[in-house]
Amino acid sequence: MPAATRRSPLPIVIIVAVVVLGVACWVVGKGCGTQKGQQSVNLKSYTSAMDVPVKSSADTAGQFNGLKNSVNVLAKNDVNSKLTKMESDCKSISKQCAKISPPSAATSLQPLAQLGFDKRVKGVAEYQKGIMGVLNNTDTTAASQSITNGLQDLVVSDSVLAEYKSSLDAKLKASKQDVQLADPGKYVPNVDDASSASVALYVRAVNPSASKSATSSAPTAAANPSQAIQAYLKAKGIDYSGMSLSVSSTSSSDDTWKLDVATGLPDGTTYFLMHQVNGNWTVVQTGGDFTAAQLKSAGAPSDLSPPGSSSSSSSSTSPQ
Repeated sequence: MPAATRRSPLPIVIIVAVVVLGVACWVVGKGCGTQKGQQSVNLKSYTSAMDVPVKSSADTAGQFNGLKNSVNVLAKNDVNSKLTKMESDCKSISKQCAKISPPSAATSLQPLAQLGFDKRVKGVAEYQKGIMGVLNNTDTTAASQSITNGLQDLVVSDSVLAEYKSSLDAKLKASKQDVQLADPGKYVPNVDDASSASVALYVRAVNPSASKSATSSAPTAAANPSQAIQAYLKAKGIDYSGMSLSVSSTSSSDDTWKLDVATGLPDGTTYFLMHQVNGNWTVVQTGGDFTAAQLKSAGAPSDLSPPGSSSSSSSSTSPQ
């Protein structure tokens, strides 16, 4: 009987190698998919964690706006205590954010959130410092500057947190997560409210007597209105090199009262309530706008027209 032919092991080796390679590819592919899936889950969990401080900050923003718009009808102690509580809440929110560890996909975004919350702490503190100065009739000029600084910090915080939300939402969408970050809210819905001109009007509305006393002491008397305005701006440290002046309106019953308007200033269009006493013109009040009631409260005749009224017309001639 002839000896059996021994079969070469090569085919078996090839089959085993193919099987092992296929299993390896499956494991690697599944591992990569699992890794991506885990990253998406981590991003969603991170968003849920960040929702807590973001929602709290939005609630505080609503409280701030409510107080800011009703300061003149609240007791000073109430204003102070409410703002102290808001600042404390902002600090807690900032600390809460700092404790949240972002996944790799959001590492570059976390500093944005932290900056936004930190700016809200600083902004509320500065606003409180300024508004209490106004209510206590202290240095109104310094108080107004504090309010302006605070509101501008809050404008930055609104912008930074809006960018943070937009960027995080884009990453969530790219990872096919059907969630979005909560709205962080806005402390300053109208950015123009943070301008010096708008703050000046706001301060006058909150405490007219404090505003008038601070304004009347400014060294602005001059032989003509334009020189008085330039002296006023120089005393305030405001650049007027690109300023253009014109007359908005003049009282028909008393021509020692008029309203001039300036363009080309850092804060945009600004109105100057002017009054002539003993041959010299003085800046009584300034602002981005005036109402008839505000002009009357400043001592102007009732026939001096506010900006935008039918009887108010600007002349392109430089005020004299």
